[in-house]
Amino acid sequence: MAGVLASAQRRLGVDAKSICHINNVFQYSADQVIPDSKSGVLSSLSFFFKEALPFDVFQFYFDSSWAGQALVDIPLLKKLGKKVYFYFCGCEIRDSKTTIRKYKYSACKQCWPMLCSANRERLLEIATKYADGVFVSTPDLLEFVPNSVLLPQPIDVKRLNDIKSYTLNEDFERNANAPIKIGHAPSNQNIKGTKYLVRAVAALAAKGYPVELVLVEGKSYAEAMQTCARVDIIVDQLLVGAYGQFAVEMMAMGKPVVCFLRADLLREYPTTLPIISADIESIEGCLANLIKSRDSWPTIGARGREYVDAVHASEAVARKMLDTYLESSCANSNVDR
Repeated sequence: MAGVLASAQRRLGVDAKSICHINNVFQYSADQVIPDSKSGVLSSLSFFFKEALPFDVFQFYFDSSWAGQALVDIPLLKKLGKKVYFYFCGCEIRDSKTTIRKYKYSACKQCWPMLCSANRERLLEIATKYADGVFVSTPDLLEFVPNSVLLPQPIDVKRLNDIKSYTLNEDFERNANAPIKIGHAPSNQNIKGTKYLVRAVAALAAKGYPVELVLVEGKSYAEAMQTCARVDIIVDQLLVGAYGQFAVEMMAMGKPVVCFLRADLLREYPTTLPIISADIESIEGCLANLIKSRDSWPTIGARGREYVDAVHASEAVARKMLDTYLESSCANSNVDR
């Protein structure tokens, strides 16, 4: 998200740069990666003073800052007159005990070992005390971060279109008798409810449905997107209650997307959201209905592309982020916009 947003902000005329501490197996794009070093925090801070200090606004993702999870540099940034924002995306800020107590289905009930951030309370304390604003990527997180702003996950629509076109032009022909491919790309199987999907697809196959589950794991971002371009139906997650980045990417590719959407969160989404909601109990029936209504797939896919263009296209999200920067600056300085 950082790489996509920085690129979009530059297209909007802002000097923006995305910098990551590491580049993991997914190989997401970033403008610069901090070299790995045994000196850890000291190396990161040294890089900060050389490369980043001239910037006016600092947008941190997940549960770390330049100083890592210690977050000791946040007060310094504020003393230097910098604007500081956080963007939270899930387990780093979600209160697992509250989630388990309040909701019938939740990833927290299934997640073991727990992926909760060890410094969640400190993270929230620092964000509340020092941040000029806090974004969350999904509406289920709003209850855990007072006064946070829901900022939809940004995607590079053009890049996804290029990947899809390239993939499907590689002499790819679909056999009319081939099984219906159901794609699922879990970053963590416990959180995404993968075992329930595996069980549902197996049950459908046993009943004679021509289905095949395509699990996309351990691939780079580009490789994963190329694989998913060849599937028919996408299942995002069955426990969290809100759709994630993967669902957005698949809607952009024109795929029918199934995902568990908590009823109390639907009010936070535009009414044009085309995702089909299913939980761990209803997923088998949901997929069976989709398979039987194959003629509806193109319409669902077209609605998904329209939804992404309106809600998740990187420049639209970047513009909302920049507007929030401006609004919070005006509010803090008591200056009319």
